[in-house]
Amino acid sequence: MTEITQMPPANLLFVDDEPNILKSLKRLFRGAEYNIFLAENGEAGLEILTNNPIDLIISDMRMPQMDGAEFLARAAERWPNSIRILLTGYADMESTINAVNKGKIYSYCSKPWEDNELKILVNNALEQKRLLDERQRLFAIIEQKNLELKEFNDQLENKVQLRTEQVRLSLQKLDNANAALKKQCTTTIKTFARIIEMRPGIKSGHSKYIAENAKELAQRMGMTADDVKDILYGGLLLQIGKISLPDDLLRQPLSDMTVAGKKRFLHHGQEGCNLLSGIDPLKNAAELILYQHENFDGSGEPYGLSGSQIPLGSRILAVVRDYISSLDGFFTGSALSTENAKKRLLLKKGSLYDPEVVDLFLTLLSESQIEDERPVIDISWTQLQPGMEAVEIIHNGMLYLKDQILSHTQIEKILEMRRHSKDLILRVRV
Repeated sequence: MTEITQMPPANLLFVDDEPNILKSLKRLFRGAEYNIFLAENGEAGLEILTNNPIDLIISDMRMPQMDGAEFLARAAERWPNSIRILLTGYADMESTINAVNKGKIYSYCSKPWEDNELKILVNNALEQKRLLDERQRLFAIIEQKNLELKEFNDQLENKVQLRTEQVRLSLQKLDNANAALKKQCTTTIKTFARIIEMRPGIKSGHSKYIAENAKELAQRMGMTADDVKDILYGGLLLQIGKISLPDDLLRQPLSDMTVAGKKRFLHHGQEGCNLLSGIDPLKNAAELILYQHENFDGSGEPYGLSGSQIPLGSRILAVVRDYISSLDGFFTGSALSTENAKKRLLLKKGSLYDPEVVDLFLTLLSESQIEDERPVIDISWTQLQPGMEAVEIIHNGMLYLKDQILSHTQIEKILEMRRHSKDLILRVRV
């Protein structure tokens, strides 16, 4: 019988100047799979890192003497293999961007955090570290095998064939590890998109709808696999820059915004690009997010680009984004029907939108037309409101509600179920 090798416990370091926060983190991650280290300031954290091999660091942003950005930057310089996560408030966006650039953080989490989301973030980060470590190990194996091939080059053919086969198997494992790493990256981005949409005022479920439809359009337009992936990531993270906007601005329809408010809102594409620019796998997606509010006729923000000057991915994302935003009433405060939302795209074709993208998207909608063609989206529990049309609500794998208009009482019951189990899927019709 093959013996299963058990993974050693991961070493986690929590750094925060508030003892209660440290206690909460220690309580959240207690268990045999973790060894917990606590530090109440940056200097104490550096001392622990000096004396212990730490797999993952979670640091608060605001700390006296040495803030989280400086601490993570120093940790990244001396212990680059440790995964770094920043705890930050919405008011700390500028400092957070600084930490992303200098501290080379894997991700950040807003305070107060949601326990299950933070545990998922940590589990994904540790899994990515394990895959990266495995990748380095496999590279070392390949290098060693190549040296052996040089040493035995003048020996029997069968020995050469044996070593060649060993290299082939190592390369296959490396390919598998790379594929798993890419899949893990996509899963992490989807999780992060759901976290972004838990911010009050940011439409829940829109990112997934935009990403999936934009991906389909990109494939139909013959874009490369890498470009399609960038558009998928851009759609999932399209709203990331909105987390720096005030609540009252996020709740306003575009028609009610002041000139200054509208300009600030349209600036969220630049904010999103800045947040992602230091993360190499998201560099191209960040550019698509930056140009999402450029108009086809050159009247958009921030640079007044027109036509083919605007990346095709940004043109695709804008069409899908504004279609679902029309259905939710973003432009005037009144939700449009699907028919009127389509008419709006046709009316703005050539001015706001790329005509080819509009025509292809309308074709895509007509192919998937059903009796009620309003989009069905997954939302977060934080976005539940009375009057929503629930297509289905699934709790612990069991159907709880189907095709009902939600009442206050039903929402209270759903929230009570969530307190006892996090396995909750909420699908509503826009």
